[in-house]
Amino acid sequence: MQEEKGKAAWFHEVESESCCYFEFQGMSQLEVEDEVQDDLKRATGEFIKDGDNANKLNRILQLTGFSDPVYAEAYVTVHHYDIVLDVTVINRTKETLQNLCLELATMGDLKLVDRPQNYTLAPESSKQIKANIKVSSTETGVIFGNIVYETSNVLERTVVVLNDIHIDIMDYISPAVCSDATFRTMWAEFEWENKVSFPFLS
Repeated sequence: MQEEKGKAAWFHEVESESCCYFEFQGMSQLEVEDEVQDDLKRATGEFIKDGDNANKLNRILQLTGFSDPVYAEAYVTVHHYDIVLDVTVINRTKETLQNLCLELATMGDLKLVDRPQNYTLAPESSKQIKANIKVSSTETGVIFGNIVYETSNVLERTVVVLNDIHIDIMDYISPAVCSDATFRTMWAEFEWENKVSFPFLS
């Protein structure tokens, strides 16, 4: 009887530990990381409230024009050292777009993580494409690129140039509390002036 109780307690413990595992089944690695980041933001109080729609709309950037055959817009999310671009691509033509590829490049201390993949887009359909970018230093950077695709009627590849995405340094800065003594110590440690030595000729 004692042994059966021990087995039941062990099974209950294993079952409770495996609940979190089954929640993540069927999700990609990127979706799992986003879910963990959202949980951390909720725990630390950084998560944007549902009523703050204006702040959410400011994160949506139009990448192409309305008259372009392919319309694209991006939702930009900045985590501490990660930038996630959730790009919506819409085929506005009556043709199937083959080998559609979102090609991105960066300027500044930004580095692309994912390699571009090719997609097939049916007429008047849309596709969500995610791009991960790592940040190595907190300074202003620029993300630019284009969308390349092929159609059955045209032999050459068509290129649609995207608008630039400017990453502002203010996206990395968040309010913090610092005592006067700590502030004075850090102020003394930082070098605010560049020292350049000049040789004097006699």
